[in-house]
Amino acid sequence: MRVLLCGSAGQLGRAVQQGWNGHEIVACSHAELDILDLDAVRATLEEVRPELVLNAAAYNAVDGAQADPEGAFAGNALGPRNLALATGERGVPLLHVSSDYVFDGRAGRPYHEFDATSPLSVYGRSKLAGEEAVRSFNPRHQIVRTAWLYSPVGRNFALTM
Repeated sequence: MRVLLCGSAGQLGRAVQQGWNGHEIVACSHAELDILDLDAVRATLEEVRPELVLNAAAYNAVDGAQADPEGAFAGNALGPRNLALATGERGVPLLHVSSDYVFDGRAGRPYHEFDATSPLSVYGRSKLAGEEAVRSFNPRHQIVRTAWLYSPVGRNFALTM
């Protein structure tokens, strides 16, 4: 399977490249594909002709999003919207990575996909807006919500704690 990986230079993108053996990964960092540019996304899809697009690109400065809502919504909502529009036009499935910050954290139990969302922060609202865009513009989508990333490199739970 040919997979277009957006956000390949980030912690998640690097881990994905190591873990998808047997598939052809076309890895694009932000410098190679700015998902905020819809024309660039469309051109890349035309050139690469992927069978799946995996979005690992995101604005991930959780605390910084409070002071930079424009940046957070651009990276977490507009970029995914552009990917969903372009992949939806071509009938290409989109795997979008989101966050547990779409919830308010008050459930007292693990969340599941049917729980109501109620983000408390700009970051959470921007991630939820991205999910809504993906759902709206590409019926062939999957959304994965994660909490922390675990990796031997970068800022993550294992290295932070």
